[in-house]
Amino acid sequence: MLAVGIPLYICASASTPVAAALVLKGLSPGAALVFLLAGPATNAATLTVVAKYFGKKATLVYLISIALSSLVFGWLTNRIYAWLDLDITQWVGDLGEVTDSIFMQASAVVLLLFIFRSIFNNNNSCSP
Repeated sequence: MLAVGIPLYICASASTPVAAALVLKGLSPGAALVFLLAGPATNAATLTVVAKYFGKKATLVYLISIALSSLVFGWLTNRIYAWLDLDITQWVGDLGEVTDSIFMQASAVVLLLFIFRSIFNNNNSCSP
């Protein structure tokens, strides 16, 4: 996953569902963590900025440190899952089991109200 995550230009919000799908297909949680850590941290924009301001040596050190730390944390994640005898695929229920509760609907309405309030407050503060 390190070899896939580093050259792949993917942001953190896009890599999360990809990693979740891969875990559900049998990828280990540690390998998914490596993908989640290495991919967004080594995208082209970040590497360009690091190279521009700190030079090529610092960029190489940055890449190596991201790769090594993500591998270590991925290995530790797999060890923790093995030690606790956890199976991440059992945490995901069938879609048929999901039901809309009144709490979920009320939370969605409250969230929408906060979003609209934020939009209207920003529009009012920008006008002269």
